[in-house]
Amino acid sequence: MIRWVPQSFTARAASLVLALTMTLAASPLSAQTRDRRPPTTPTNLRVTATSSYSVALAWSPSSDNSGSFSYRIHASNGQEVTVAQASTSFTWNSGLLAGYRYSFYVYAVDAAGNRSSNSNTVSATLPADRTAPTAPVLSVTGVAPTRVSLAWTASIDDGPYVYYQVYVNGSAYLYVPGNTSADVTGLAPSTRYVFTVVAGDTWGNPSPLSNAVTVTTPAGDPNDTTPPTAPINLWANDGGCGEVWLFWTQSTDNVDPQSEIRYDVYINGTLEPTATMFGSGQTIFYVTADGHYTFEVVAVDAAGNASAPAITSADLVLCDF
Repeated sequence: MIRWVPQSFTARAASLVLALTMTLAASPLSAQTRDRRPPTTPTNLRVTATSSYSVALAWSPSSDNSGSFSYRIHASNGQEVTVAQASTSFTWNSGLLAGYRYSFYVYAVDAAGNRSSNSNTVSATLPADRTAPTAPVLSVTGVAPTRVSLAWTASIDDGPYVYYQVYVNGSAYLYVPGNTSADVTGLAPSTRYVFTVVAGDTWGNPSPLSNAVTVTTPAGDPNDTTPPTAPINLWANDGGCGEVWLFWTQSTDNVDPQSEIRYDVYINGTLEPTATMFGSGQTIFYVTADGHYTFEVVAVDAAGNASAPAITSADLVLCDF
């Protein structure tokens, strides 16, 4: 006996059977292929060497059912680095400072994101930095009646930070953090100067003195007796913790371009060499005590003619750490 079934019911049933078949076929396969097993925990983490700014680490390897994973090393300063599966050692030489104590652990992560447990934790106190930077080699790159431009080779040091101190006629004149060039301004025309540079590191180890260079500044233009226009729109921005930014509209001169105009900054009536700026309308410096400060900016041309000062003031407070 043949039983008649409405066509709409048959089509609906076929669709449901097909969907159920696909679901049953896909679900077991997906469950079978999903990797839920983490790598084994790396063991025997140990410190194999230290320097003032690095720690060498080694460990016994992990294994994983997928055969593909990497290591991640965590340091107590909050940083992490990833190391390839083929390596079971690493020298950490970034972000560490001499004299500080750091702790480390390592763990493994596979391609599916499964994470092993942490290894044992090891610690190391880095030795003090007793190594001085090498001496820079100094040269002159430009001379004007009131300015000498200097450049020097970068000093080599075992640490990440090197600063430089420029000496004029044997006295410290200009602190240069990190750069290898500087404009020494505020000089007198037709005058002989001797320049040297010393490098220093984070721990204050001074390099040997650079070679000395001697320069006699040329005379200013005897026919130039007109000073630059005074800077205008001077204002002080308190950057906090004794940091001060000064901004102004640059001066103009009847002879020199704006790039050759020097700006001398006076704080409470005293010239501040570190704030002197050349061909710019801003500078930054730091005060060392709370108080009310008066700032004057004077434009000086190559002939030594000085403008009237621009004046502003601010009340500054140092941070209390």
